[in-house]
Amino acid sequence: MAVVFDTDGLAVAERVDAFRAMVVDATVPSSVVLDPEAPGVPLSARLATWQLGPVQVVRSEANHRMQLARSPRQTRIGCTPMLSFAVQTRNVARHEQFDHVRTVPVGALSCIDLTAPYRFVQHHVHAGCALQIPVDELDLPASVVRRAVATLPGSPLYDLMTAHVTTLSRHPDRWDAQVAGGMGRSAVELARSLLLSAADKPYVPADDDTLLSQVRAYVARHLGDRDLSPDRIAAALHVSVRHLYAVCARNDVRIEQWIIAQRLDRARTDLADPAHAACTVAAVARRWGFRDSAHFSRRFRRAFGVTPTDWRTTAAGQQMP
Repeated sequence: MAVVFDTDGLAVAERVDAFRAMVVDATVPSSVVLDPEAPGVPLSARLATWQLGPVQVVRSEANHRMQLARSPRQTRIGCTPMLSFAVQTRNVARHEQFDHVRTVPVGALSCIDLTAPYRFVQHHVHAGCALQIPVDELDLPASVVRRAVATLPGSPLYDLMTAHVTTLSRHPDRWDAQVAGGMGRSAVELARSLLLSAADKPYVPADDDTLLSQVRAYVARHLGDRDLSPDRIAAALHVSVRHLYAVCARNDVRIEQWIIAQRLDRARTDLADPAHAACTVAAVARRWGFRDSAHFSRRFRRAFGVTPTDWRTTAAGQQMP
């Protein structure tokens, strides 16, 4: 039976403290910091937990930036040692542990060792789900876990585990106790295999040509996303930001400027397309990832020598019979 907590049923003044307490109760003793995206915005958050045999499933969402941090002192507080296999389902997060820092994009899996100090930061409006598995169930040495945390994407089971976490978090009351117990035990075995394979096979970055092809494909799919950035691209392709910049530099690619140029080209095409004649210049700018229409207009004029409005007028005149 799922336990569901929703701050919207509480007075605004009580929400932050109540949600902090619920997060700690659902995970392990830690510091929970919540910051609104804009001053005066009340917290709106939901958290659900339920059991699948030995595995606890956690699903949460909130409209405030949230930082979870576990200090060395807090790791000495008695609680069941657990690992959290978490999938970010909305907005980007950052995971810091064992001297390793990783940006976690939407749809990515991370393994958080809840027995050790860590910091996990979720930005703005965010959502995620996780399977929390007792360390004793996994029966693995701490050294294997620590190696695997940093090399998780290198495992051939990474995508399978990501899909497994996402699927199990969608249906809290779908299975009876016997089926739920079996699914929990299966999750434990899959998690154990994931960690072993990640620890034994460190991820090897792709060569320059392959990585650049992957970058181009990723940018093409996400060109309209306002949060598209080198950090997000590197995280999605499982390379460090430093390595991404190094490969781009060797191939004379300035990644931020290249993204802007691609966006401007797409916007220029849309502005000349009669099918988009009803869209304002600002709407076209937003469609291709520009937050500010004035900034877009300056960039457009610098790139093409005319304003977006003048370009649209000229293109429309050329299309008249």
